[in-house]
Amino acid sequence: MIAQGRNLILAALLVVALALAGGCMDLRQVESGARPLEAYQGVGGPHLAQRFAPLVVIHGFQQKYNRIGRPVASYDDNGQEQISMDPARPAMYWRAVAFATSKGNYTNLIYRVHFPSVPVSLIPFFISAGNNMGLFVVITLDQELRPVLITTLGTCGCYTSLTPTSYTPKRAYPQGWHDQPHELYGETLPARLDYAGKKDPRLVVEIRPGEHRVMGLSVVPGAALGERSLYRLHPAELIPADALWRLPLGQGTTSLFYESGPLEGHVKGAWKPFETMFIGWWCLDGVVGMDKAYGVKANPLYTSLKPWNRLSSDMNDFPGFLRFWGWWF
Repeated sequence: MIAQGRNLILAALLVVALALAGGCMDLRQVESGARPLEAYQGVGGPHLAQRFAPLVVIHGFQQKYNRIGRPVASYDDNGQEQISMDPARPAMYWRAVAFATSKGNYTNLIYRVHFPSVPVSLIPFFISAGNNMGLFVVITLDQELRPVLITTLGTCGCYTSLTPTSYTPKRAYPQGWHDQPHELYGETLPARLDYAGKKDPRLVVEIRPGEHRVMGLSVVPGAALGERSLYRLHPAELIPADALWRLPLGQGTTSLFYESGPLEGHVKGAWKPFETMFIGWWCLDGVVGMDKAYGVKANPLYTSLKPWNRLSSDMNDFPGFLRFWGWWF
C-alpha cells in the first residue's frame, strides 16, 4: 500500500508538469454528438438477471481505464498476489436479494461492475484516483416484478442516488419530494424514470469518463438496441456475485476482497490515497473510498460520510438504508 501511494504521488507530480506545459486536460469531457455510443450489455445468466441488466454507456472508450473489466488475480515479480481488472474480458456481476418491509415484499437485483482505475489527475482533480474501483446499480422490484426504484452508487458507498420510476407508489416518496431533476455533486439525474408503455424496457446508465460517476439515467425500449441503434454493444458476461470470492489463482482460488483483519470486506488494491488524505481524518476512516464487498457485516457499506450515520446508512441493511434516505416502501 505504501509503494502504491508513492507511485500515485509521483504520477500526480507528473500530471502537474504536463498540465502547466500543455494547458487544461479535462479527462471528464464527453465528446459531443459522438455516435454510436459504446455500451456494455449483460449477456448469459438466468432470464431475470438478463432482463433487467443495465445497459452501461461508456464515454472515452478509447481509454482502457474507462472500460468495464473482469477481476483477475495473479502474482507479481516478487510472488505477491495482486488483483487487476481486465477490460479485454468485461463482466457484470449480479445477485438477487429479497427483503421485506411492513408495506410489502421486494427483490433487489444488484449489479456490479469494475473499472481498471481512476487516473491520477489534478486538472481536473480526481479525489478518487486509484485502482479497481467499481459501481453498483440496484434495481428494486415489487411483487409483480416491476422496477419501483433505481439506486446507483460507487462500490465504496459514495455518490448514492435513488431514482423513482413510473411504478413507484406515492406513499414511498420522501417527505417534501420535488418532482424535478436533482443535482448530485455536479451531475444532473432525472426526477423519475418512465418504464410504463415501453416494450421490453431497458435501463441505460451513462458513465462519466475518467472518474466513472453516473452522469445520466434513462429507460429505452428493447428495440432501441437493434442493429440500427444509437449503441455499439459490447457483451459483458453476467456472472453470479459469489464468484468474486473465488477468482482463479495458480492451482487454486483467491478472493477479490480481504477476508480477515482490519481490511476485511475491502477490495484488494483499491486504496484511494487522496480520499484518505482529504476525507479520512474527519470521517474517522483511514481507508475511506476503498471499494467494498456487499453483505459483509464487519464492513458496513455506509453511504453517508458522517461517522454517526455509519450504520443507519449501510446499504447492506436495505430497508434501513431506504429509511435513512427518506423512502418508505
